[in-house]
Amino acid sequence: MARCAQWCKTLESMGTKFQLEFKVSQTSTAGDFYVEKAADPVVEKHNKLDTKEIDALDISAVILDIDPIPKFGKLSWDDRFFLEIHAMNNGEPHKVISQGQQGVKCLMWDTTFTFNVSQTSRLVFRVLGYDGKDSDPIPIGTTIFEVDELLQQNSLIKRPFLSATSVRIDGMPTLSFRAAQAGAISFTGSSSPTARRSLDSFTQLSAAVNRTACLNVQPKQPRDHTQNKRIIEDAISRASKYNSGDEHLYPLLVKIGIFVSVAERLAKLHPYASIAYSILATRYEVIRQQIARENGVIRLMHTMQETYDLIMAVNSLPYLYRRKNVIEAIVQQTIECAFFILDYAITRGSFAQVIRNSVLNVESQIKEFENAFKDLQHNFQSHGAVSPQLTVLKILEDVQDLGAKANFRDMHYAIDARCTASCAVHLPTYSAAPPVDLITSLQSWVIGDSKESERICVLSGPVESCSAIALVVGERFQFASRLGSSYCFRGDRHNDTRSYTNLFPTIACDLADRNAQFKQNLWRAVGHNMSLRKTWVVKTQFEEFILAPSRDVIWNGPYLVVIDGLEMGGDEAARKEVLSVLVEKGAELPRNLRFLITCRLEDDICKAFSGQSHILRRQLGESGSFAMPPDA
Repeated sequence: MARCAQWCKTLESMGTKFQLEFKVSQTSTAGDFYVEKAADPVVEKHNKLDTKEIDALDISAVILDIDPIPKFGKLSWDDRFFLEIHAMNNGEPHKVISQGQQGVKCLMWDTTFTFNVSQTSRLVFRVLGYDGKDSDPIPIGTTIFEVDELLQQNSLIKRPFLSATSVRIDGMPTLSFRAAQAGAISFTGSSSPTARRSLDSFTQLSAAVNRTACLNVQPKQPRDHTQNKRIIEDAISRASKYNSGDEHLYPLLVKIGIFVSVAERLAKLHPYASIAYSILATRYEVIRQQIARENGVIRLMHTMQETYDLIMAVNSLPYLYRRKNVIEAIVQQTIECAFFILDYAITRGSFAQVIRNSVLNVESQIKEFENAFKDLQHNFQSHGAVSPQLTVLKILEDVQDLGAKANFRDMHYAIDARCTASCAVHLPTYSAAPPVDLITSLQSWVIGDSKESERICVLSGPVESCSAIALVVGERFQFASRLGSSYCFRGDRHNDTRSYTNLFPTIACDLADRNAQFKQNLWRAVGHNMSLRKTWVVKTQFEEFILAPSRDVIWNGPYLVVIDGLEMGGDEAARKEVLSVLVEKGAELPRNLRFLITCRLEDDICKAFSGQSHILRRQLGESGSFAMPPDA
């Protein structure tokens, strides 16, 4: 361990040496490269940027096919292989360093790397080896990619990997990976470009509505809504041409998407509204097929369409900011109904059965949602007051009675541990805002636009960036009434009680406040068992307080649990049990319960989470100096 740490410092101090090792130039033939002696550092030379920002780029599934795999140490397990990716953003260098895993004739990295780059930037990939001793890192090879080129490719990207002269390799190694703009909306299960085609119309519409908004903020300028109205109607008409026979979900998706594209500009509405669009867009094909004959759900979608037709009427656009409270209530109700539609489509049989056994059946529940939208339409038109009560899914008639008796006061609970703005007081004042694309990407992961097995996302990188991202994502799902719990290990607290031993009891108590079924199940398990309620055993806490109460719970939409600064709850020995239970039992979390964990790349954390199919690993590029994680 100490040798690896010393080697990290060696790598950092010798960064210039490795930059001079290669100069890679592209010939006129695409994909062909040659190597010559470098006169300048390669990273700086190939990363001149302009102002075309894409916000955030994801690099994932990196594999280096190389045969044979180089051997440096006397024993094969002494060998370590690290991937460096360099980029530049507005003249500021960014890079990541990550240890890979050895496969059969290949090296692999299972982390998603995120960079702030521009379309004209270039990424430099370099692989280094280490023999497990105090010697210097050994360059294996390098290659360069244009960001603009990467964004134009939707398939797996492959390119020859130029070997360093210091390593003898038979044949030409190949580097492959996937690249995508972080946060780009995908349409799960859809083989046609139907939903994607509306995005161009949304962009055009946004420009038209922004012009209308400018008329509102510049009263001396003549007001001419006629031209903007025509542009808006044309944009809706063009988007509607691509519905491929879908007369229900697609028109609603268009209306919500149009609203999302302009709501922040006109009503100063926070981008929370994008959650409503993402819910339906990411599972478009699944929902479209499942609700084709569901008259009640179709009727509900038409009522939602009518609501957005009303608030997007051109004569209302300049005055949306005056009705912000009503609009936010409409967005919140849309999110609630969108999750209802999605869960009903995915788990229709069991979902409907639970509702039939409750106070309301499916038809009655849908009718309540419809009435809620009609009330909001009336409030929007009449400038009336908005009821603070959100119409939500009702489950199990006997839950409330039993839940009222539940009392978890003697369970271990960390007071004031939630992630709030006060958690960020320790952050530098110059910290940049989190990339919007990355926030959108994490939001889509929570909603379910990812592998079904990925219940946990581990985000590592600069402390200030990770903490800010945890706060923003938590705020978005708090607005959507989907923040199950948040636990921040960062920052000082008065009478601080935060520790690994009360992490899961705190989360369980918070979840009990969010879901009546979960509360009922938790109380049945611990209500008459004080020994269990007060246990300090982390594994028992996770199994009995989180997993067991969740098993037969109906979650209308996903619930997010945020853990910020996992490494700060104690030393390596103290967090061993927490890491173990997340690795061994995390895959058993229910589909609609997601854990977002931020942390530094501590040695034990990297080792524990590496290669786990239920854990999505994301690493942010760091600016300035960079310290290598020893054994990722």
